[in-house]
Amino acid sequence: MKEKLNLRLIDLGQKMRLKKYYLLIGISFLFILSSCIHPGEYRMRDRYVVTTKSLYIRSAPSTVSDVIGSLSKGDTIIAAATDKYWVMIRDGAYTGYVSTEYLKKINYPITPQYLETIEKLANWQKWYFWLVAAGLLFIWVTVDEFFINAKHKLRRKFGFNTKGIIISHVTFFVVGILSGIIYIYWKDSFIEGLSKGFESSITSDISSMSFWIQAVLILISLLIDYLGSIFISGIRFGTLLTFFDFTLGMIILIISFYFTIALSFYAIAFLIIFFTARFIHAVYQNSNKFKPNRI
Repeated sequence: MKEKLNLRLIDLGQKMRLKKYYLLIGISFLFILSSCIHPGEYRMRDRYVVTTKSLYIRSAPSTVSDVIGSLSKGDTIIAAATDKYWVMIRDGAYTGYVSTEYLKKINYPITPQYLETIEKLANWQKWYFWLVAAGLLFIWVTVDEFFINAKHKLRRKFGFNTKGIIISHVTFFVVGILSGIIYIYWKDSFIEGLSKGFESSITSDISSMSFWIQAVLILISLLIDYLGSIFISGIRFGTLLTFFDFTLGMIILIISFYFTIALSFYAIAFLIIFFTARFIHAVYQNSNKFKPNRI
């Protein structure tokens, strides 16, 4: 009797601990959701056009501070911070201030329709976001497994080897997250990077330049993977395998971008774990399991 009572007490204690565990998970989940990006609220910096013939840029928000530069009529500036009387701007290595008396506020860059659609689907407060998110993760895993199996069949049929580690996938993943962060905090720069092309990369705006820096990194990583695939698999199959890697890389980039603009840093933590698991799985499959038979 005493033993049965002890077993019941132990069982009750375990159930209570499980309930506390589930409650903690639930509270953590609600906290994460309450801390995510508010749907549609991505930061766009105020922009102004100079309305006077010459406008001084001063070292401090005061008319008696040193003049460190000047602007001409029609020049456009992007505000780093604003108040009623002064606008703070950053140009390269220095920070300056200009008077709002001689500035006219202009409209934000127009958001392309496809980005508006992505923003709408990235609303985590709506049920369809979770459906889309689950579908995207399913596509990621399915395409990844399809290409792994396709490489396996090609290796067995034609007797060639393949690259085990794909560098470009890591680059696509990092670029997807960084692009999402830029979209959250500097949406205007992201849009200008897409619309103006190389012209935006020669400005002093770091957030605009970063768009093209990331593009160059992707091209370099693809080139490294392509040359490695040609060396290991030959030109014919190396080109085909690089096309596989590029296709999966684009899927990784889009999904990483989508999750980041929806859930911010909580998405980044999840994506790092998810991507690491998939990457390790792919490396193991490419390097160990599918080695061609040798006589």
